[in-house]
Amino acid sequence: MGAWTSDAICPSPLPNPPPKYWGRGKKRAVMIRSTKHSRSGFTLIEILSVVVILGIISAVVLPQMSSRDDQRAASAARVVMSDLLYAQNCAVAKQKVHYIKFDVTNKKYSVMDALLPTPNVIKNPVDGSTYTVQFGASSTSGLKDMQLQSAAFDTQTVLAFDVMGIPQSVNATTGVMTPLSSGSIVLKSGAYKMTVTVSPYSGELIVQ
Repeated sequence: MGAWTSDAICPSPLPNPPPKYWGRGKKRAVMIRSTKHSRSGFTLIEILSVVVILGIISAVVLPQMSSRDDQRAASAARVVMSDLLYAQNCAVAKQKVHYIKFDVTNKKYSVMDALLPTPNVIKNPVDGSTYTVQFGASSTSGLKDMQLQSAAFDTQTVLAFDVMGIPQSVNATTGVMTPLSSGSIVLKSGAYKMTVTVSPYSGELIVQ
């Protein structure tokens, strides 16, 4: 599965109609018709909110449709991918660094727009709740049978996207950011595992 990308598609303006001529051997009159076009679209944040909603739906619906561990792990991977994509594009759209802090011990992660000195977890665009995703028995979002097994970004547990959307590994104690060399999140359901890999520089997400 490659990266999720969102491109706003705008209609191209219609070409001017060919001129029409009257008369033969005389002065030719040209009729020009102009057409005004109105355009409307969605903002980047609105599009990304839809991506987050789809990730949540996949986490809730797919496990109910199938008891297979691979389906559960795949739905968990989609949730993580949609959240990472949302954080990356928020960083670019708002020109503010966004962080995803993983807590494997407590089986959760949070999306933040400030890490130090005072952490600030942003609001989930779907329901306005605190943007923290919980796995395991404490989950209330369909992720009860899924586990956050590991998360490492150049040995760190915090991933950030700078204002250009470039992934960074972050020291949670000092807040120092370093361009990411390698990053992965491992999700597990039963005996089945799926790994979400974050590519350096581009932040492309790959599921294996």
